[in-house]
Amino acid sequence: MDKGSPSHGRPKLEIQSQNLSPLTSKTLEYMQMQPRRKPHNPGTKSCFFDTSCPGYGWLLPGWVAEERTVQSGRLYRYYYDPDGHQYNKLHEVLAAWERKGIVLVDY
Repeated sequence: MDKGSPSHGRPKLEIQSQNLSPLTSKTLEYMQMQPRRKPHNPGTKSCFFDTSCPGYGWLLPGWVAEERTVQSGRLYRYYYDPDGHQYNKLHEVLAAWERKGIVLVDY
């Protein structure tokens, strides 16, 4: 996947990690293939982060966080699993991990 070229008329992905794992790259490919319900509004900026980025070390390998900033300055965070499924809240991510038998230990 060419990370600099738009896919299906979508804006470029701005990736915050320079050392993408193969799992993260695969997740980003799946995300690009998913149909988007509606296009981003003009002035919306999206940045993607993986487990190698500061503040996102808690993510599992292959999971991606998106920080979407709208024109008003409000920040929205979304999370994507390795299959490209979107989760809107952190507690949804933790619930998905729990269903799979994965427990996050914060120490």
